[in-house]
Formats: sequence, structure tokens, C-alpha cells
Amino acid sequence: MQKRNLLYAALILAITVALSSCFHDHDIAVHVNDDEDVYRLRASFDEDLTSDVQRVINRHLNRHHYTSMVHVFTDKEIRLDDGTSFYIKTGPGRLKIKIDKDENTEEACEDLREMCEEIKIVLAGEDDR
Repeated sequence: MQKRNLLYAALILAITVALSSCFHDHDIAVHVNDDEDVYRLRASFDEDLTSDVQRVINRHLNRHHYTSMVHVFTDKEIRLDDGTSFYIKTGPGRLKIKIDKDENTEEACEDLREMCEEIKIVLAGEDDR
């Protein structure tokens, strides 16, 4: 009888562990490479956060009077009215941003870095908006 109870307990534990490992709703990976010539942000995250990330990017673009919006699927070079340019590629739960520091002013690079920091805050779940 005791062996049977032990077997049931082990089975329940195994099922619980198996089920908990199947759900990865909050898997977030953010990689930043900030070297002398290029700033890169690469992120993968829960697809439910895609619209929040887009909102940060589009809010930033609107401040620069950029009329086109970043959508779920975007793969393009963006040039703002002040001459700032950067590459962006988005998909559900994915984001890549590349800023060439040689093509942009120091102020423009800092502004884009701030946008990326806002994105990281949203992905960390620390955004109050």
C-alpha cells in the first residue's frame, strides 16, 4: 500500500514538472551589442507583448513627425526628419534594431538608445503606462 502511494506521488510530481515546463509565457531574451560603430538590440519575447513594443516605437517615431508606423511585420530602414536613420525588423515576439553610429549624430544615437531602454522596460514588465 505504501509503495502504491509513493508511486502515485511520484507520478503526480512527474506530471506537474512536465506541465510546468511546457508553458513559457514569460520567456524574454534581450541582447544588446554597443560597440564603437554600431548599436544593436535583439529581443525575443512573448507575442502578447508585441503591441506594447510597437506602441513604444511608434510613440518615439511620432515625436519625430514620422508618419509611417511600425507594424507587427516590419523590415526596413527608417529615416527621420532630422536625418536620423536606423534599421528595424519586427515580427510577433521578435525585434531587431541596428543603429549605425557613423551615420548618426551622438544625440540621435542617444535618443534611439533611450527608445531601446523604454522597450526593455516594457519587456521587463516595469512599464506604468
